[in-house]
Amino acid sequence: MVVENILIFLEEWRMIMKKSEKWKTIFKSKSLIYIVIAFAVAPVAINLGLVFTDIIYEKTGNTLTAKGLNNAEWLGFWKQYLAIAISFVGLCVAYVSSNTDRKHKLQEEQAQQYLEGVRQEENVLVDVTQGFNTSIVYKALLQQSKSANIYDGRMVLTNARANMDQMHIKFEILTELCDDFKKCENCRYLPCTDRKVMIELRDLFYDTEKHYFNMLDIGESFLECLDKEQERIKLLETETKIQNNTEELIELYKNQGLTDNVYLSQQDLQGIKKQIKNLEKSKLRLEEMNKAISEIQKEIDYINKDARPKFIRYCKIYIDMKKEHARELRKTGNIQYNKMNEKL
Repeated sequence: MVVENILIFLEEWRMIMKKSEKWKTIFKSKSLIYIVIAFAVAPVAINLGLVFTDIIYEKTGNTLTAKGLNNAEWLGFWKQYLAIAISFVGLCVAYVSSNTDRKHKLQEEQAQQYLEGVRQEENVLVDVTQGFNTSIVYKALLQQSKSANIYDGRMVLTNARANMDQMHIKFEILTELCDDFKKCENCRYLPCTDRKVMIELRDLFYDTEKHYFNMLDIGESFLECLDKEQERIKLLETETKIQNNTEELIELYKNQGLTDNVYLSQQDLQGIKKQIKNLEKSKLRLEEMNKAISEIQKEIDYINKDARPKFIRYCKIYIDMKKEHARELRKTGNIQYNKMNEKL
């Protein structure tokens, strides 16, 4: 009976350890070693105890056991006692293992839920990064040059603004980067790496967004200048045609001897020439065009070469940091915050 209980207990222990994620560690623990030693020593100790009591009885006539109990009865007692003890230990092991499994399951659920939030933030940051599309200004200029209509080019920039406004809302609502950090006021890890990374990433977003909108504003102003220039050119062409027609009309009046008509037409011609002169003065100079393009390119270079690469770098640091927190939740059930001790 005892042997059967021992075998059953060992089989239950083996199955429990097989299900446990840390069975290797448990097998290496001192508690298991003590249990194995106890099972090995118990029969020998009981046998030696019975032999010792027999020796005392033979020499002194006294027994250490209860009166009327012989060795066979004592062995029967120990058999039942060990069977109960083994069953009790098995129940304890099963209870501890069950609690461990529940704890691991809870940690897994928490980690999975946390990781889903991280993936959502990651998707938002990818969308925001893609939203900083600096080629949109040249696309608007190209659109206007094709259609000769400022509204087509302006529509491209308007859509870009609307898209960035949407990215701004996502950034502030769907991420934890705009936290007021009040929960950190009494934190023993303050200042921690998490807060440093989050503040840096948030400030980078607002800075890049500011330069992006500035780029769109300059681009729209340039579109308006181009539109005015296109209108001026059209008007100049019209006035030039009117001037030519008026000059021909004056020659015709001269040939017909219509002096009054010649005088009136010459007056009209002077007004036309004055209008043409004013139109030529208001011509968009090459220096002004180059200046506007230079300002646009300056913003584009800042975004592409400085702001966005740094923003992408901090996005990666932030997401990797939060994924590490998910692993910590799965492993220990807690997030390990670290004090900031080095420059990122």
